Amino acid sequence: MNATAPVPQVAEFVMRPVPPDGRLAQDGRLEKIDIYDLPATDLGRYSGLIFGISVDQRFLGGQRPSLEGWVKAGGRLLMNGHPVAPFLEGMPQWRKLHFHGVDDIWLTALEPHPIWDGLDRRDILLRTGVPGRHSFEELLRIGVGGFYARSYMVGLPDAARSITGIGPGKLPVDVSYPLGAGEVIVHAGNELLGFDTPGTSAEGLANRVMTYLEGGVL
Repeated sequence: MNATAPVPQVAEFVMRPVPPDGRLAQDGRLEKIDIYDLPATDLGRYSGLIFGISVDQRFLGGQRPSLEGWVKAGGRLLMNGHPVAPFLEGMPQWRKLHFHGVDDIWLTALEPHPIWDGLDRRDILLRTGVPGRHSFEELLRIGVGGFYARSYMVGLPDAARSITGIGPGKLPVDVSYPLGAGEVIVHAGNELLGFDTPGTSAEGLANRVMTYLEGGVL
């Protein structure tokens, strides 16, 4: 690591070996670490942690004391994907969503949160491989939904807030809850950093995620 570069305050644990020259991302603000290196990692170096959608949650269950201690001391933790083997106190559980059309996976803004501030959920609802920019009406015709989320969560702790809802029932997709002096954020879908889309209200989403996990005020 370059001695003159800023020391990353956020670590992302991934399900693959990470070569030394591949550890830094997001302009040096994020350090990628193999999930199985977590026990040897000094979590006190970081203000924010990210867990990818494919991480070994059973392994994380064995790391629960250190992870809970880190969050309760004031850390901010973002989990992407489906929580099927909860590894933190209060973590909600994943449920499969049965859907047949875009109305069943429609995304609705619910309670506010700094990461999602100003985000029009229509800008993350549909994607297409057709090059160029497309109006929302055109995306309804040529786009595919379900990339952001196609499931929901149950068993939310009492102090949790539902940030994004899915389908007619506005079931929780993005959830945040306090744990000690820290915070747990769960996004029941693909990697949140990947939805930063230029020219839409989602532009800058990755920066908002990073700034918030770094402890910044947005």
